[in-house]
Amino acid sequence: MPLVNQLTVIVAGPQGSGKDTQVALLKEYLEKHDTARKTVHFDAGAALRAFAARAGYTQKKVEESLRRGELQPMFILADVMSAFFIENMQGNEHLLVSGFPRSEDQHMLFDSAIEFYKREDPTLLFLALPEDVSLARLLKRGRSDDTEESIRNRLRWTHSQTMPVIEKFRQNPKYRYLDVDGNRTIEAIHADIVSKLQLV
Repeated sequence: MPLVNQLTVIVAGPQGSGKDTQVALLKEYLEKHDTARKTVHFDAGAALRAFAARAGYTQKKVEESLRRGELQPMFILADVMSAFFIENMQGNEHLLVSGFPRSEDQHMLFDSAIEFYKREDPTLLFLALPEDVSLARLLKRGRSDDTEESIRNRLRWTHSQTMPVIEKFRQNPKYRYLDVDGNRTIEAIHADIVSKLQLV
């Protein structure tokens, strides 16, 4: 049975909260239950890593910055996000976003895109997770940029820069805000997301 409403869903949460896993499951669900629409996913982290993997002086600086667990400058984020939106937005798709926006200027950039494309009823899903669980999960996955130092750096700027942005989403009447307990099984979290988005 096709879904009626076009979705714009930002999946946010601290590092290690399973954003990419839940976005992948939600994308699979939408593709199965709403074949009339395409579902596209902007993953800021993956986009930055793909950018850094290309040859060039700027790309090398971004790669080094990512390894240190630093927040990337606005002009880099604007470039990768704009390229994705320009290439993928056709007007009828479900849009899923993860790893973005994480700072006030990123929030303004994203909001301008939502306004430009006339996306209605955007939703922010926040996967809540204790910091000690975040750290343990990230160390366990063993990605090259997941050193303890870089993880702690990312957790620090999550608290200092991202959480105030999350609060802005919570208070913005233009966005629907949904809290999700991220300290459960993958299956339980997915079922909760599907229920809270009223897809069943």
